[in-house]
Amino acid sequence: MERLEMAVANPGPSPEAQVAASNAVSAAIAASDALCGHASGERSADQDHKTAITMLAMVRPDGSVLSKRLARLLNDKSLLQYGAFCTHGTAARACKDAQALVDALDSRSL
Repeated sequence: MERLEMAVANPGPSPEAQVAASNAVSAAIAASDALCGHASGERSADQDHKTAITMLAMVRPDGSVLSKRLARLLNDKSLLQYGAFCTHGTAARACKDAQALVDALDSRSL
């Protein structure tokens, strides 16, 4: 989130926004793994992460909603982590989605 705050001054593509978005993707994947691990004792190790979306959707009570946020992030993973610089708006959306997964993890005191 710090990197996202640094990108506010520049509405166009910036390295700060790119770092914030990339970190958001990584945070969401880690939170998803922890949520799934806590709920089922397993986490996804699939390279394309599609299994993670399915597994997260089965986590109760909010896995269905969280899996949609994870799917959105994973759909843009290559662009956000390896592509050209993104905008503050794109990074803000990524951070919001990731924060929802982290908050779900925090609410379970994990």
